[in-house]
Amino acid sequence: MLILTEAMFANSRVAFSRPGSMMQIPSLAFEENSPNLFTIDVSGEVLNFDSEFRSFTGAFALKFQSKSGINMGLSGISLANPESMMEAGFHIQKTILEYGDVTISTGIHDFLYRRDGRDEILINDISFFTVFTNHKKFDNYNLSIHIGGGTGKLNYDPQTEDEMKDDMTVGGFLGFNLKTPYFQNNGGLDLIMEYDGEGINIGAKLPITNGYTFNFGMTHFENLSEFATESKRGQERKGLQEDAPAISLGFTLKVPNLFTDNKAKTLESPYDIFDDSYVSTEFRESEKEDLTQLINVLRDSITIAYHENINFYNHNLYLKQKIAVLMDSTRVFYLEHEVTRSNNNAIMRHISRSLRHFYAEEYRNALTEIDKAIEVNPNIALAYARRGSIYYRLADFQRATMNWNIALKLDPEFTEIQDLLRAAKDNRLSSSEMKN
Repeated sequence: MLILTEAMFANSRVAFSRPGSMMQIPSLAFEENSPNLFTIDVSGEVLNFDSEFRSFTGAFALKFQSKSGINMGLSGISLANPESMMEAGFHIQKTILEYGDVTISTGIHDFLYRRDGRDEILINDISFFTVFTNHKKFDNYNLSIHIGGGTGKLNYDPQTEDEMKDDMTVGGFLGFNLKTPYFQNNGGLDLIMEYDGEGINIGAKLPITNGYTFNFGMTHFENLSEFATESKRGQERKGLQEDAPAISLGFTLKVPNLFTDNKAKTLESPYDIFDDSYVSTEFRESEKEDLTQLINVLRDSITIAYHENINFYNHNLYLKQKIAVLMDSTRVFYLEHEVTRSNNNAIMRHISRSLRHFYAEEYRNALTEIDKAIEVNPNIALAYARRGSIYYRLADFQRATMNWNIALKLDPEFTEIQDLLRAAKDNRLSSSEMKN
C-alpha cells in the first residue's frame, strides 16, 4: 500500500550506499565493459563514539548493471533515529544522452520501505533526479564533475526525526571526483567532494586490492566543530542536530564476472599457439597464465618495434624537410636584405628630393616626395617630421601637429620634434626652426 506519510525518519542516504562513485549524490553510475558481475558495499555513519550517546547508521548495498545501460541498486539500512528502525531501498538509473565529454543520466533513488508496522512507502522521500557528468583528463589525473537536481531525500535527510514537509522538496547538487595515479595498480585513489543540497561531504576511496576498496569520509564537513556535541559537558553540550556531522566508513567488494565463454580449441597447426583463445587441456592453470602473458609480451614487442621503425622514417623525413627549410630561409634572408637595402636607398632619395623642394618653397612637390618615402616604409620618424614641417608651411597646423606626434611616437628620443611641438603650442615657431 502506497501512502503519503507525515513522519520523517533520519539519515536514510548513508554514504557510499547509493549507485555511483560519489558519497550521497547521484553520479554517472554505468561503467562500460565492466569486469564486475556486481558490487557489494558495507558502510556506516558514526555520529558519536561516546558509550552513553553512541549513535550510528549502518547500510548494506548490492549494485549491478545490465547490458542495456541500466544501473540498479538494492540497499538495507539500520537507522540511527529512530533506533533499530530497518529500511529497504530500491534505486535505478540510466544514461540517456552522451555528447562529447558530457553524459546525461536520470533515475529514481530512495524508493524506500520501512519496517515500522504500517507497511509504508514514503512518496515524498522518493528522489527523482537528472545529473550532468563532465569528464576531464590532465596528466595522470581524471576529474569527473557531476551537477544536477532532484527531489525527496536528495534535499532533505536530517540526522534527527522530524515532520515531513507538505510538498516534495526540490533542490540541486554538485560533486567532484578526482581519480589520482596513486595505487594505480589497484584502480587508483579517488578523492571526493560534494554539496548535496544541505551541506558539504568529503571523502576518499582507497583501493586495497583490485577487488577490495576502503571508503572513508565525513558528511556535513562544514560543521566539523559540532561533532558529538551531545556528549560534551557543561554549556557546550547540545542535543543531536539535523545537520550534525558524521564520520563515514565502509568497504566495497567487487565480484568479477566469471560467466565468460572460454571454450578450448585443438592445436591444428604450430601457429595456433599464438591465438589467445587456444588453451591446451594439458597445461595447468598457472602455465596457461604464463603462456598468455608471454604471448602478450611478444605482441607488444612487435608492435613497439613497428612503431619505432615508423618513427625513425618520419624523423628522417623531418630532418630532410628541416634542411630544405633552412636553405629556403637563407635565400629569403638574402633577398630580404637586398630588398631592405634597395628600399632604404629609395627612401633617402625621396627625402632628399623633398628637402630640395622644401628649401625652394615648392611645398606641394616636397609633400609628394615625402609621401612616396612613407609609402615605401611607414616607420621612418624623419619622414613624418618633414611632412609635419611641410604642412606647417602650408598653414595646415592640425596635420602638422599630427605628423610630428607620429614621428615622436616612432622615435621618442627625437628632441627636435619635441622642441617643435612646444614651440607650435606657444606660437613661437620660426622659419629657421622649420628648415632644420
